[in-house]
Amino acid sequence: MREISRVSIIRAYHRAVATRRKKLQWECMKKEPKERVARFNFEELKAGAMNANPEIRKNTFIEYFGRFQEFPSYLFDNGMEIDPRLSQTIQDLTDDPETTETMRKGISTLLERLAVAQNVILPKIN
Repeated sequence: MREISRVSIIRAYHRAVATRRKKLQWECMKKEPKERVARFNFEELKAGAMNANPEIRKNTFIEYFGRFQEFPSYLFDNGMEIDPRLSQTIQDLTDDPETTETMRKGISTLLERLAVAQNVILPKIN
């Protein structure tokens, strides 16, 4: 019968440890599959933002803000004055108690951007 040397045992142990370490590293490197986000569709956004129904407009703005952290004022013709639909949507969002603080800051930023473009002074949003 062959005698197992101490060196052979140590080598086998180190191989086992190295193999286990590689398996653990591989498991740590595995990534969870990300939830796929629907592709941005400008036409759907424009249709929702221009909709006559204020609730649909409001939901479109909330969805857009959730994705891009800003509000889409560029969809409206705000050349001479703020578009009434945009103004109503901003007011609806401001009046809604469920509007988050981050969204309120986004509304303030939007109003400042519109005010600069039109050289008018707009009231502050709380």
